[in-house]
Amino acid sequence: MTDTTSARPATRRVSGSLPRISYLDIPATDGADDASPLLLLHGVGSSSDTWQRLTPLLDGRRVIAPDYRGHGASETSDPPYDIADFTADALRLLDELGIGHVHVLGFSIGALFAEQLALTAPDRVLSLVLLNSIADRTPEQRARAEARREVIASVPPSETSKASAARWFTPGFIAAQPALVQSEIDIVAAVAHAPYASAYAVLVENDPIDVVEAITCPTLIVTGEFDEGSTPAMSEALHRRIRGSRLVVVPEVKHYIHIELPEVVAAEVNGFLAELDR
Repeated sequence: MTDTTSARPATRRVSGSLPRISYLDIPATDGADDASPLLLLHGVGSSSDTWQRLTPLLDGRRVIAPDYRGHGASETSDPPYDIADFTADALRLLDELGIGHVHVLGFSIGALFAEQLALTAPDRVLSLVLLNSIADRTPEQRARAEARREVIASVPPSETSKASAARWFTPGFIAAQPALVQSEIDIVAAVAHAPYASAYAVLVENDPIDVVEAITCPTLIVTGEFDEGSTPAMSEALHRRIRGSRLVVVPEVKHYIHIELPEVVAAEVNGFLAELDR
């Protein structure tokens, strides 16, 4: 399929079950109605609004992009959360929509959720795209993640989000696209403190490296050459453990490659899904 979502306005809807999950629903284009939908899972502290640059470049299949509990426009349930809470939210949303099988693209913590979905509900997940996923942290990387968790637990996101942009984007992009960078900062700055801290703890406490060998669906792994938190070495570790996976390291980019280089990400995703459709 070569159609894009440029002519498909996204509709924001809310789940019927609790906690109510807000999600973007982008319909399929003509000729793509039979294609299995794509589920987009955003990063920690973010929301479905982060896909603004990517979705117009994706092929014509239906796209479902939820906000996690306590994120974006979704309801907040009382923390603490664990990884099963987020995957259960995704599955009940798919159940409400009558969607049996999906391709899943997860970014950052969303990649952890995508992996968990493939492990716990393998009959529902047709393929994975793991975008900037963590895995196989070194002791030093674990220590940095723990230190970051302490900061996030004690300081509200409205005060920490601006400094995060230097980890998300290259200096050149920050200089050239200040409005796009500010948009992503604003998304994280607006998230409630307790849900953000609890979700970040899930990111720190989970490392999939010892379980991903059980993933059997087709898997595309993508990260940025200069990503400091989800390094190429981490994606290489996933690639070694997930049989038949494909690895792409995008040159000269950091963490938010779906914002900085959406054309590159879309080309990889569209090509990967087209092969599976055939």
